[in-house]
Amino acid sequence: MFANFAAKRHFNGPLRAVSPVADNYAEVDWKLASKQAKRSAQHRTAASPNSLKLIHYIDASLKGQAAPEALTLRESSELFMVEAISLLLPLIYILGVLFAFSTGVYFFSEPMVESILAEDYLTATHWACPAVICLGLMYILLRPIFGGFRSYHGRVLQRHEAPALFELVQQMSRHLNVRPPKRIEINNETAMRVDAYSGINSIYRDEYKLIIGAPLIMSMSLNELSAMIAHELSHFRCKHKKVAFYLMHHVSEWLYFRASGQDKRHQNLLKRMQKENISFYEYGELWTWQRIHLLQQWTFASLYHIHRRLTAWKCRQIEFETDAMAIKVAGTQAFQAMFMAIRRSQFAQKAVSLQNDWAWKDGYLLDDYALAVSLEARKISQANVQQIQQGFSKTISYFCPNDLERMQAAKALPVQKGLLKAAVEARYLLEQPSLLSKQLTLLDYHANSIKMAHKFCVSSEKIRALKQKKDAGLTQAKRYFDNRGEHRILKFEPTHERDVSQFDIQQSIDHIRAYRVEDRKHQSTAMNLFKRIEKTYIVERLRASKLPVHKYMPEDVIGKKEADAYLTYMQEQYGAVVKQMEQMDQVFYQRAHECLNLLAHDARSSVIQSFHNLELYCQVRHLISRLVLESKPLKLIASGLHNGASTRILQAGANEKQVCWETIRQLREQLTSRPIRVMVHGKPVHILKYLDYKLGAYPERSSQVSIMMMTEYVEQLLQLLDFQYNKWQGQLALVCSQFEHKNGIAQVNLLNRY
Repeated sequence: MFANFAAKRHFNGPLRAVSPVADNYAEVDWKLASKQAKRSAQHRTAASPNSLKLIHYIDASLKGQAAPEALTLRESSELFMVEAISLLLPLIYILGVLFAFSTGVYFFSEPMVESILAEDYLTATHWACPAVICLGLMYILLRPIFGGFRSYHGRVLQRHEAPALFELVQQMSRHLNVRPPKRIEINNETAMRVDAYSGINSIYRDEYKLIIGAPLIMSMSLNELSAMIAHELSHFRCKHKKVAFYLMHHVSEWLYFRASGQDKRHQNLLKRMQKENISFYEYGELWTWQRIHLLQQWTFASLYHIHRRLTAWKCRQIEFETDAMAIKVAGTQAFQAMFMAIRRSQFAQKAVSLQNDWAWKDGYLLDDYALAVSLEARKISQANVQQIQQGFSKTISYFCPNDLERMQAAKALPVQKGLLKAAVEARYLLEQPSLLSKQLTLLDYHANSIKMAHKFCVSSEKIRALKQKKDAGLTQAKRYFDNRGEHRILKFEPTHERDVSQFDIQQSIDHIRAYRVEDRKHQSTAMNLFKRIEKTYIVERLRASKLPVHKYMPEDVIGKKEADAYLTYMQEQYGAVVKQMEQMDQVFYQRAHECLNLLAHDARSSVIQSFHNLELYCQVRHLISRLVLESKPLKLIASGLHNGASTRILQAGANEKQVCWETIRQLREQLTSRPIRVMVHGKPVHILKYLDYKLGAYPERSSQVSIMMMTEYVEQLLQLLDFQYNKWQGQLALVCSQFEHKNGIAQVNLLNRY
């Protein structure tokens, strides 16, 4: 299996349609999408001339059959050994649980039966209680042996949608002497996978499906894609190797899921433990369940490490053997180029996700995700290419060698030219690649309950152009505001000083230039003080919750007893420095205000809303700064919940969640009374409506959300507010800078040109 090439979904999926903290976030309903595609197959059309040419070329190139693979006695012994290890390790756990608690049941049942025969029913009841507890614990500890395998899905690809692709897979299966896949599915991931067709055991009966990522088809060549397909199909050439390979992967995945706490029961328990105001009995139940789960995690972690050490070497060996078969089909050059093509697509996926994240915040949606990844992969700079090549030596899975090792092994083999020699892009294997990719993109939006998503979709090129324009505005804002306010909100309001209030644009710039050095000192001092305040505040909150500071902040050197007094002292120092900086902020306000008065009507109307938004937004800067500070200990506590949560940790998390919830409530009250407008889909809406549209409705009580959900909510809230604030600054700075340049006004930095 191409485990090394399987790229995980982005943190919020390949597409960023809505925030992950929204209540309606869900996975794509692939079954429904496949049924709809099957219904539309009634209106199928004949294969295009390009597809017919490709089918003829594939049939002419993939002639003959590869020689069947024979196993030696040594290989059979090695496969038998790793299969036995993969089966014995889960059996050890099952037998251990059965033996321990069966012994307990037998130990308590014998005196119980004797008491019943002696008609001493009270004593018999006393002996029956621990026997029943042993039976219950036996059932609880044996439940994890069922299920727990990750399955991958996509939209079922109909034959009329990709006749050339079906022919390629069919002819390649015949050439390799393997049974072809039951069906081919396509999704928006940058990966190719083989998964069980129906049930986890169907793959051992050669009933499997091939799942291909649309970004790979759009960005790879036919030879590179055929190398991936040949590698996947080569796992089925030898039945004994196939059984051993997938058995090792399935057992490893089963053990890892439980060792890392990713099974459903552990996740549900973690959600229940974050509830507030639970009763004593429920707390006792959760405490017991947590200890059982921690014991299971420790046990499965030990079994996982043992299994990995004893079987990973054979998986790596099988990967090298399937690579050799893929090289015979696709050629040495195409096989090596495949690694770069996959990694470029995965690197481009991150860039597209960032662009889509920006578009989501600004009210746009990406129309074609696979095409965007393909275009971004072609525009990767040489520096990024070198970064990708340096990542070839990075190990992604213990059960699969890294890219560098596989490429070196390919070089050691005799050079193969391959069977497919034409330079053809893989996207021509699909009849309508762009239409199919857009359908897959819309499925992500529909899964998140975005109605009429197609009305707000724009092309990746337009999103790139809009983002470049926004980045240019941010660059201009940094220059206009003299690189201030990166970590705080400016005091953008009129000054009470008579001299400053009478400054014109040039006098404001001259004043800024005259006191620029002193202002930079204040900025540096404020930044250092804020970092100390942030660290000290976290220490003080951990100390108040009686949590171990060294566990969460091992590099901290502040004494716990001194944290409270030191925090008060630092906050006083920081307030004094900020007061000096805010006096200079008001000079920048005077400069922008005078420029606004001199602008023409059209230019003024384009930025007047941004100017007023900055005025109103600065009035809530103290609440936002407080929220940033209060979110730090909550984030630390939430990040450690996966490693186990004690009573103090849960109580501390609930307290920090309540503090953040109250601050957000106050912030929302302040924003309600201020007409701050933002643009969503070309329409001005209030900022609270914008936040609720992106993040979902704000809970009425803090007990309605868990600690992790509140952490995610605060992080997304601050990102959205910061995005809009920077956008307002960029719009204002761009227009004002153009006006100053046209009128020959000297800038703050005389060495910088416009």
